[in-house]
Amino acid sequence: MKKAWDVTVNGVVHKVEYKTSFGTKILVNGNVYKTRSQNWFINMIDYPITIDGAEIRVVAIGNKVDLAVNGRYLGSGEEYVPLNKVPVLANVFVGISCIGGFLTTKWLGFLIGVLFSFLYIKQGLKGKTGAMVVSFIICTAIQIVLMIAVSAMLLATGMY
Repeated sequence: MKKAWDVTVNGVVHKVEYKTSFGTKILVNGNVYKTRSQNWFINMIDYPITIDGAEIRVVAIGNKVDLAVNGRYLGSGEEYVPLNKVPVLANVFVGISCIGGFLTTKWLGFLIGVLFSFLYIKQGLKGKTGAMVVSFIICTAIQIVLMIAVSAMLLATGMY
């Protein structure tokens, strides 16, 4: 995946690129910087760049990447919120949903956990802790129902 922006600072155009292939790289005017995700299960990157006094941040959550310049995202126009503001509870929910999902129904449960993880992170960034807890409960319920359905199907076919 590749995403590129042209940012004008003090009348000079600078090229900022975000690339993923074997590792994540951020290129600023051709200079390469390697980054790592802040989360084991989903891609979370918040990389700071300072060019001539302008604060620029490359922010990636999963496959969504945006560039924040002086506190505003260029793509959405929303105010920049640092990823380190994600509550610890959101990261705990991400881990439990992904690992628990894998332990209950293998890869399908893991994928459900990953999908809900994006929701936990978004709600955490917006400060909606109650909605985050409800989302975790719904995710867990889906994974448990799926586990029961798969187990019943395996028992019925004699494969278990």
